[in-house]
Amino acid sequence: MAAVVKSTKAGYDAISASKCIVIPELLTAGIGAAFEKLAPVYIDSDGEVRPATDDSTNELNFDGFAMSENDSTGGLPCTIMGLGLIMEWLEDSDDYTPGTRFYVGATNQLETTGTTPVAMAINNKEIIVIAAPGLRAAVA
Repeated sequence: MAAVVKSTKAGYDAISASKCIVIPELLTAGIGAAFEKLAPVYIDSDGEVRPATDDSTNELNFDGFAMSENDSTGGLPCTIMGLGLIMEWLEDSDDYTPGTRFYVGATNQLETTGTTPVAMAINNKEIIVIAAPGLRAAVA
């Protein structure tokens, strides 16, 4: 998988944020669950927010993107925004073609290959979230 590095200018579009799917104020998980703001995340079976996973051998877990960071102490409130959210996420130098699909990858990153696409480039800087919350899959 080729990692797509998040832009140092990463942010989101306020208009799309007002219309996208929002899961408000869940608590973050603790040790081993650190993630950055605008990282792909999921809600685990304990109701805590964790970094999204797609290990391409066992599981895929994705619910949206975190609107705040989580250090490894956990217990912090975190809102998740998803389907329909437009974000400035791509580095100018990467120059992805509109329509390029992105997948859950390494923590705080997306990948150009994977199991199920969660976002798509709409220009050379912005992506739109194309997967709804609740994306769970056992990968065969």
